[in-house]
Amino acid sequence: MKAKIMEVTKSLSNKQLKEIIKEAIEEAKAVEKATLTIEECCKYSGIGRDKLLQLAHAKNDFPAFKVGKKFLVNKELLDEWLDKVSKEKISI
Repeated sequence: MKAKIMEVTKSLSNKQLKEIIKEAIEEAKAVEKATLTIEECCKYSGIGRDKLLQLAHAKNDFPAFKVGKKFLVNKELLDEWLDKVSKEKISI
C-alpha cells in the first residue's frame, strides 16, 4: 500500500499534496456524529460537565442515554432541547 501511495504521489507537487490533504481534512470534519459524549456536549453547549451529568442522571426530557458506563447525548435532540429551554426560559 505504501509503495502504491508513493508511486501515485511522485508526480504531484508539494502544493498539490497540501491541497489534497487540506480537502481530506475538511471532508472529515464535515462528517457529523449523531451523538456527543458529555465532554463534547460541554464544549458544544457551554453547559458545565457536572450540570450535564446531573441532567443525564435525572428523570427528565434531557436527550441523554447510557451506553455501558458512559452517557451519550443525541445532538439533534439536544439542539431541540436547548431551543425549548431557551424559549420557555426554564432554569436548569
